[in-house]
This record gives sequence, structure tokens and C-alpha cells, in this order.
Amino acid sequence: MNPSPLDPDTGAVQDAQDRVCLQIAAALGTRGWCVTPDFLPAVQVRAARAALQVSWRRGEFRPAGVGRGAGLQYRPEMRTDRMRWLDPGDCAPAHRQYLAVLEPLRLAINHTLFLGLFEFEAHLTVYPPGTYYRKHLDQFRGPGSRCVSCILYLNEAWQPADGGQLRIYTDARDEHVCTEIQPLGGQLVTFLSSRYLHEVLPASRERMGITGWFRTRD
Repeated sequence: MNPSPLDPDTGAVQDAQDRVCLQIAAALGTRGWCVTPDFLPAVQVRAARAALQVSWRRGEFRPAGVGRGAGLQYRPEMRTDRMRWLDPGDCAPAHRQYLAVLEPLRLAINHTLFLGLFEFEAHLTVYPPGTYYRKHLDQFRGPGSRCVSCILYLNEAWQPADGGQLRIYTDARDEHVCTEIQPLGGQLVTFLSSRYLHEVLPASRERMGITGWFRTRD
């Protein structure tokens, strides 16, 4: 979001944030996915990136798996990124601030689409050069509680030649119809978790972000 919470006119900032959240909710209701540039101001993106890099240097990330619980598997033919779960009660202030910014979005989506979203789960994500995540859905088989996927990119000065695009397959009737999204810092991508197959293409430089899901109750 372009307005910064550091601005003196906090009422105007809140109104602008609420409008952006309602715009995202409306896009989810019509098209099913949305790209929002500058969802966070640059100062917050820098702080979130710096906090992620501290955790990365400390070795707190692990190889990302496929599935959950007893069904969790590590499948390098499917994905090779690294991740670290975010604990809202024990995470960096910059990450906690981002989670707080998402609460108005949850309320806007519930108000607009009546989805019954009640919580947000997220992890920090790093894609070292050459790593990837093949085509997949974010919703697990069986009772699925992930309803809306949210990806916030933290990359600095990302260029098209760097690769690492998010490829979303936007037409269930034609597997070749897709949209490729550059992972630009501060940009938020949201989409319905059960509807859109997507993948992460390899990049030539380290690719960073926060990936999460608004959930309904199982």
C-alpha cells in the first residue's frame, strides 16, 4: 500500500488501506486473483527483508516439503526452496507488522465474499539461484482449510532477466493459458487457493518473500 503508517494523518492512511483491501476482495470475487503493487511502503519492505536475511544467515530455514502432518514429504523433483514458519507471537517486529496489516484484508474478504476466514498462517521463503516449485495447488487433498493465498515479495531492484516469475494458470479449461508475475519488492499477489494451479520459475539470484494463507476452520 502506498501510504505509510508513519505519515501523520493516520486516518487518511487507514482509509487508503481499507480501500485497497476492498479492491483486492472485489478482484477475488470476480477474477479470483489479484496483483497489488506497493502493498507495503518501501521502508517496511526493507525492514521485512532485513529481518528475513538475519534469519537466513542464522541457518533457521529448512528445505520446504509437500503435504502436511504425517503426509509431509520432501520431494526435490517438485520443489527446492527453503522456508521458515512465522510464529505471530515470536517473530521479528517487521514481520509482525505485516501480519497486522493483513487483518483488514481478512475482514474485507469476509465482508465481501462471506468466506469465513478466521486466521492466517505464513512462512518466510527463500529460493536460492536455480531453485523452483513445480505446478501445484495450495489446497491440500481432503478437508482443505487454505482458502486465499497471499504472497508478499521482498526482493530489491528485481529485473525481468533475474527470472523467478510466479506463473499462474488462469483458465481451468486450457492448461496453456497463464500469467507470469514478476516478484517485485512490496508487491502482494492474492488468489483463491483451491482454484489456481501455479508454479515458481527458477531465478538467477536469491528470491525472497512471505507466503501465507487465510484459512477457514476445518
